Amino acid sequence: MTELVSAAAQADLRALVREWYRTQAHPTDLEQAEQVALAVGQVVAECVFEEAVDAWGTRVGYRGPKLACSCGEPARFVGYRRRWVRGQPGEVAVTRAYYHCRACGQGQCPWDREQGLDQHTLTPLLKTRVAELCGRLVFREAAEVLHQFTGLSLPISLLEAVTGQVGSRLRAAENAQVRGLFAEERLPPADPFLAQVVGKRAYLCVDAAKAHTEGSWHDVKVATLFPGVPPEAGSEKWDRAGAARYLAIQEAAEPFGQRLYTFALRLGWERAQEGVVLGDGAEWIWKLVAHHFSDAVQILDFFHASEHLWKIARAVFGEESPAGQQWAVTCTEQLREAGVPGLLRSLRALRQQELTPTARVVIREEVQYFRRNRRRMAYPRYRRAGMMIGSGPVEAACKSVVGSRLKGTGMRWSQDGADAVLAIRTAILGGERPKLALAARAT
Repeated sequence: MTELVSAAAQADLRALVREWYRTQAHPTDLEQAEQVALAVGQVVAECVFEEAVDAWGTRVGYRGPKLACSCGEPARFVGYRRRWVRGQPGEVAVTRAYYHCRACGQGQCPWDREQGLDQHTLTPLLKTRVAELCGRLVFREAAEVLHQFTGLSLPISLLEAVTGQVGSRLRAAENAQVRGLFAEERLPPADPFLAQVVGKRAYLCVDAAKAHTEGSWHDVKVATLFPGVPPEAGSEKWDRAGAARYLAIQEAAEPFGQRLYTFALRLGWERAQEGVVLGDGAEWIWKLVAHHFSDAVQILDFFHASEHLWKIARAVFGEESPAGQQWAVTCTEQLREAGVPGLLRSLRALRQQELTPTARVVIREEVQYFRRNRRRMAYPRYRRAGMMIGSGPVEAACKSVVGSRLKGTGMRWSQDGADAVLAIRTAILGGERPKLALAARAT
């Protein structure tokens, strides 16, 4: 923030503070010195905040005798009204022009709208910081941290309201991009992130997590997009995950597919060298991939595929059987190195043994699973091409985006409340903090 204060002004301020210190402060150890420094910083911040508002005059925001109202009729100037505004440095009172429309009964203060103020008393900057804290921590902890590090005591109800407001605005902006693309054929604005994707593989991983909303558990669909960073000389032969962006929302597969495609397009998917989609065996994932990402390489997460082999081993050999464990390890390696054809031969040989009815049903179902997904399990070819074959990044995203914030002990959410937190949390974890500031400033 020092770039907002010129070098000369900083030098003058330092001189004043040093002069004050020589006559007023006498700390005796490091801890006292730090406490004095923080206290002085708070006093200076309060003073600058108050002086800035005072410098504008006691009455601001007058825009003539009449203003246009949203109903189409004129809103007339009534007078000046006072309100308190709370920022991180402290509280200040502002007297600003108030206009009223007789036709619809609505009032407005132009200055409030211009400054990004709404019904809450908090400044946009403070709302941004509140939203980020609440996106990271449960509301009670966020209130405690805010008080500890800023001295501000804000009620939890206000933190919840601000979080809901900022999160809903983030989601509204995202919804507008989806509508713009699918209803108006308007491309979403390009994101600087696409520079990281151009010339590399773009990986899109899709999965679902659970959250307790509206009285029961529901799926939250999660996606992460990142560039594949090519291996360096002497390292492993496969891509590694670059910096990621995230998407998370509770909604049906069809609208999520549109949202996912808009998300990917904004981040440069079509400008990537190659697109790779990683997911588990969920049918809804591959249906939306076929519809929106038909040119992408489709890879079924290797870990999920191997879990099916362990399921067979338990059904045929028993839960703790060493022979079953050895069979599963061998077949997992076979799947990775030779793909599905060799594995199917092993499964056919297994069916020749004397099996329980349950084991036969499991083998039959799993054979169908591997046949249905065989094109997504061409692991030898993917590995030769240097592609990742595991969807670990989205598994991690399900935990970091959803689980870490929405699944604490006893947590119960409204759908809107959970969605607001998800919108904020994906922006934070994806390094998109400027979006929070825009949402906090919107009115």
